[in-house]
Amino acid sequence: MFYVGETVRLVRELPEIPLPLHTEGVVTSINRSDDGYPLSAEINFYANSKAQTHSIPLDAVELVISSTGGCTGVFWELGKPSEQLIDSAMNAMLDHGFEMRQGPNVRQRRYNREDRFWEDQDRFSDPSGAQVVTAAPSWDGCIVAFSGRERYHLEFRLGGRRNPHVLLHERFETYYEQQQTTHAAMRLLRLVYALLSALEAGSCAISVADHWIRDESWNSLLQPPFYPDLFIVAESSLPKPLPAGFRAQKLVGGNAILTSLPVKFSPMDDAVQRSEHELKLHGLRRCKALGEKAYDQMYDAHSSSDASWLYSDAKEAFYDAIRLANELGLTEESAALEKRLQHIKAVFRSQFS
Repeated sequence: MFYVGETVRLVRELPEIPLPLHTEGVVTSINRSDDGYPLSAEINFYANSKAQTHSIPLDAVELVISSTGGCTGVFWELGKPSEQLIDSAMNAMLDHGFEMRQGPNVRQRRYNREDRFWEDQDRFSDPSGAQVVTAAPSWDGCIVAFSGRERYHLEFRLGGRRNPHVLLHERFETYYEQQQTTHAAMRLLRLVYALLSALEAGSCAISVADHWIRDESWNSLLQPPFYPDLFIVAESSLPKPLPAGFRAQKLVGGNAILTSLPVKFSPMDDAVQRSEHELKLHGLRRCKALGEKAYDQMYDAHSSSDASWLYSDAKEAFYDAIRLANELGLTEESAALEKRLQHIKAVFRSQFS
């Protein structure tokens, strides 16, 4: 099955379509039968200096590692050396039924130390994962794609500007299900805990926005208002009192879970289906956290254009937060957010314009 926006390539030539083998394109829609069965995909190819869209049988294309999805988790304070953590993390994914994806499923990455960003390098197919385990410890980083509708990707960042860490990417639609229902949330929690153990990570959090990924200030994720919906951290790091909408559970070894996801801490707990009201409350929290993070980063911007970009992100996050507060009927919250937004605007105009 393919999803809109995914990059694919031709795995066999089609006489009626004048495109060579392995031409890549982006899925724009899925054609289905009357009973909903997927038949073919509309794919936009760019070949011979022009774009062209064709209806392609699903068995004539395969996925190509490209974008990593809309939701990201992070594991940091890793306790294993690179050679061991890659092997252990790969085995944890395989043990949970996520095989190496067919087709080009690995991309090497290089950290550009001068400009401080990650560059995509060569990509290749590694059916068993053995090449990644052997070669990747000497690279700055890499991304590995796994099978399944979740579209999980593991991203190993070993040679960046700060300590090594591992990112877990998945489709946003999958994460939305995990926010809603206990069954999906428990599947995520089991995988996250398995990876935490495999990496001997001191902490993890999901989801994490790009602003934290760029500056790698993972401990700032534990500053309220919290952006992630799930933490596994040292018990001593738990906030007191717990923030609204969050629950906590102690684990063996001195760690604890802090989460707003509908997970079960005991087999006797009831399964939960989150209401739209609850989801909006958590969305409001994340918007506030994102706005405050972008505002904080304005002061560390390396150029006026960077500051303007962060200012725009802060404004958009607060606009979204105000909209959600109004939809929820939280008039005092909306007024406080509007006041905070006006303060941020005034600071930008006085210090960055």
